[in-house]
Amino acid sequence: MRDALFLVLIAVFALSGCDKAKQLIGGGPDQKTLDASAIGYACRVALKGPEDCMKENESFSQTALLEGWKAADRDINGGILDPSMGKDPNFVHASTAPVASAVAASGVAASGVAASGVAASGVAAAAAKPAVH
Repeated sequence: MRDALFLVLIAVFALSGCDKAKQLIGGGPDQKTLDASAIGYACRVALKGPEDCMKENESFSQTALLEGWKAADRDINGGILDPSMGKDPNFVHASTAPVASAVAASGVAASGVAASGVAASGVAAAAAKPAVH
């Protein structure tokens, strides 16, 4: 009896870090849900609307996509994440204009390469040019 209890405890401790064991027990989300949340986050950072993100990723959970999108939106509006990611803040792709204007209206400042003072080195000056699409 005591040996069986000991073996069970060893098995529990050995599997406590295993994601598959947690999923079987029901302790965590599956990988596809986590992927959908990450895709939603990436869509918001890329200035895509939630509807476009859901249309492009129909095979993923729409709820998880939206949760990821909202998490990125909170980070952007809270000033934790800069959606311009060092690009020219004046460049707005035509397909993202509605979302970009909403971001601009929210008061989140875009800190482009030139605004950060890196362009003075000459190396980043070429990177400050807007992308051509």
